[in-house]
Amino acid sequence: MPARAEIKSVDAVEGFRQRLIRYLEKATAVLDEVHSEVRGTLVWLEDRQKPYWEHQVRSRARALEDAQHEIFGARLSQFKEANDAQQMAVHRAKRRLREAEEKLRRVKVWVRRYQSDVEPLAREVEKLRTVLSQDLKKGARHLERILRSLEGYTTSRVAVDQGTTSGDATVEARSEFDGRDEAMESSERIGNG
Repeated sequence: MPARAEIKSVDAVEGFRQRLIRYLEKATAVLDEVHSEVRGTLVWLEDRQKPYWEHQVRSRARALEDAQHEIFGARLSQFKEANDAQQMAVHRAKRRLREAEEKLRRVKVWVRRYQSDVEPLAREVEKLRTVLSQDLKKGARHLERILRSLEGYTTSRVAVDQGTTSGDATVEARSEFDGRDEAMESSERIGNG
C-alpha cells in the first residue's frame, strides 16, 4: 500500500488558485484594451485620417488655384508683374498642398502596412487571449477540484486520526479517497496523454 500523504493545510493551493484567477482577470482586461486599441487605430486611419487628408488636398488645391488665378488676373489687368504678397500666397499654397498630399500618402501607406505589420501581431495577441480564456481557466477549475479532493481527504484523515468515526466509516472513507486518488491519477494520465 502506498504511503499516506501528510496534508495539514491546503492554503497554499487555494492562495495560488486565487492569484491565478486575479491574474486571469487582469490579463484579460489588458488584452481587451490592446484589442480595442489595435482596432481603433485602423478605424482612425481609415475613417478619420484618410477622409480628412483627402479633404485637405482638395481644399488646398482650390486655395492654390485661387492664388494662381489672382496672380494671373493681376497680370492681365495691370499688364505688370504680380506683387510680392501674391507670389508669397502662391508659394504658401503650393507648400501646404504638398504637405497635405504627403500626409495623405503616408496615411494610405499605413492603411496598407496595417495588414502586413499589425495584423500578425494582433493574431499573436488573440492566441494569448485563447490560452488565457481556455487553458488557464481549465487550470483554475482543475485546482478547484484538487482543493475539494484535498479538503475531503484532510477532513477524512482528521476524523480517522481522532477516532471519531466508526470502524466501518473509517474503511469507507479510506476507500472513497483511494478511489478519488485513482480517478485523479487516471484523469491526469488522460490529460497528459
